[in-house]
Parts: sequence; C-alpha cells; structure tokens
Amino acid sequence: MTDLVEQLHIINELADVSGEVINQYFRESNIETETKKFERSSIVTIADRAAEEAMVKILRQKASNDGVIREEGKNIPSQNGRYWVLDPIDGTSSFVKGLPVFGTLIGLVDEDYDAPLLGCMNQPVLQERWLGIHGKLPTLNGKVVNNTYSQQTDVHLENVCLASTTPMMFVTERQQEIATRLQNTCKRIAFGGDCYNYVSLASGWSSMPMVILESDLKYYDFCALIPIIEGAGCVLTDWSGNPLNRQSTEVLATSNKTLHEKALKVMNCQY
Repeated sequence: MTDLVEQLHIINELADVSGEVINQYFRESNIETETKKFERSSIVTIADRAAEEAMVKILRQKASNDGVIREEGKNIPSQNGRYWVLDPIDGTSSFVKGLPVFGTLIGLVDEDYDAPLLGCMNQPVLQERWLGIHGKLPTLNGKVVNNTYSQQTDVHLENVCLASTTPMMFVTERQQEIATRLQNTCKRIAFGGDCYNYVSLASGWSSMPMVILESDLKYYDFCALIPIIEGAGCVLTDWSGNPLNRQSTEVLATSNKTLHEKALKVMNCQY
C-alpha cells in the first residue's frame, strides 16, 4: 500500500511538471516544430521534448531503478521490472493548432502483471486529469467517472458513433478494408480526438455509445489509457480481441462488451 501511495504521488508530480512546461508553449507563435521522418502526419514540437525531459528528470531522481519507455527520447532499461511509459503530448496536431484536444499520457507497468498498474491522462490547459488504478474505478479530478453505457446489452452498431483520430492511420489494404466495413455499418463517424476519444468513452460523455477503431499506434499511445478504460467497464483490445501488449499497434475500444463482440464480428465478416 505504501508503494502504491508513492507511485500515485510520482504520477501526479509527473503530470504537474509536464503540464507546467506545456502551458508555457500552448498557443505561442513560431515554436520549434518538425515532422517525424517517414511519418508525414506525426508532428513533434519543443513542448513535446521539454515536457518529456522534465518527467524523466523526476523519475531519475525518485524512481531511479525504474525503466522509462518514451516517445521522443531514448528508452531507459529497468533494474526492477517496472517501467514508466510516457507520451508528453498525445494529439500534437491539435496542440500546434491551439486546440486543447490533447493530453499527456503516463503509465506504470510492472512485468509481473498482465496489465498496467497505473494510468494518467492529463490535460493541462483545461485542468482535467483522469487517473486509473488497475482493478479500481477511474477518476476525473478525484471524482469517479460514470460510463452509463457499460451495462447496455440491447445496443446496435448502427446507432453508435465510430471514432478514429484520422483515416490516414489505416495504412495497409487489410486495415482499410476492415475500417470500411465498420464505417459502412455505423451511421455516425467522427475523425479527430486522439486520447480524448478514449477518456470520453470511459467517462460516458458521448451522446451515444462509442466504438473506437485505430491502427499504426505505439505502446505509449495507449498504455496509460488501459486502466482508465477497463476500470470504467469499457473494453479495449487489439483487432483480434486479445489484450493489448507492448507489440500491439491496432486498437479496438468500445463502450461495453456487447458492442465489442458485434464490432469484432463485422471486422471478421461475421455480421
């Protein structure tokens, strides 16, 4: 219990310090940016790098035996089987447009467990912080979130909102075919959102149940979201229905188990 309290203190400190850095650059003109090599839709800014470095500095001071899996810098090996997984700005495309539809993702993984122990999505501009603890209900700014769709069993795919950050993430012919199947089934399709799609799913904010379909992701894009989403009664797997792991790149998230089963059937031409 003492260890969990310490880890929660660290994850909140990481969210605080990264938020301070990001707020210094948000809606500032002419900040340093570049597009990642071979990834034309992936932008990185000085805010991404500075926020990540600020978090890593704290981890080297307070959790020196823990490893770090990070988006922008070089990963740090773990001495104890525990890793912090950092994405300083998930949704940089919104950040560079001055839109607060992005977040800092911070996850804690212990190799002795099958799932991340802790996950945080912090939005420093709007001062919204989701926190997930494995096996417990997630919170938003300290209050338990309420996914009102989690127990629905009579919902149909035709009546949900299908969300993906961008159609450009479906790269291969197979991915495009699967995405098209779901898009042809669901009446409502929404692009954009990045990590906000997932916390909206967990929080039950959407006007209707949601299905999120994404590909071409990295571990730091979803690791921190797993305890938040699963704790809220949502379902989050790869496109085969298997639990996500460090090698996963394709993600399916739904408001409840019923929708997840129906989405998988469409994706596998069984619907």
